[in-house]
Amino acid sequence: MTLSIKLTSDMTTEEMTPLWPDIMRCFETYCSRFKDDETVENMLSQCCNGRRQLWVIQDETGRVILAPITEIVKIDATGALRFVCAEIGGERLQEAMPLLSEMERWAAEEKGCTEFELIGRKGWQRLLEPFDYEFAASIFRKTLRPNHG
Repeated sequence: MTLSIKLTSDMTTEEMTPLWPDIMRCFETYCSRFKDDETVENMLSQCCNGRRQLWVIQDETGRVILAPITEIVKIDATGALRFVCAEIGGERLQEAMPLLSEMERWAAEEKGCTEFELIGRKGWQRLLEPFDYEFAASIFRKTLRPNHG
């Protein structure tokens, strides 16, 4: 089975219109997993205002199965540009992993990025290592509650 990837900013309104139900389903899948971190409305806003890029990964029938959202971040200390996969929701992730190279090429050649960063749960490591990604850090989180004593 062959999957394809497209950057939505390169697509016309006519091309995008039939894809929105599937894109929204992908966003909802992501947000249901990360309820405290993201909303569908915010994801849409970040893409529409140009801060982030929306990609669509389609199956052989044209159905959107994954909707990665990326962001280009400038590292203040060095000025280097880092390409960050901020969110990705949908299905058939493992099958879509080879398409990362198309995102990497765009980021490096068209935007001058020198790194691609993906923050994910532990399971991402086994998916990313075959594509030369290295483990860089762990994120520790604690919920803070005010003391009303």
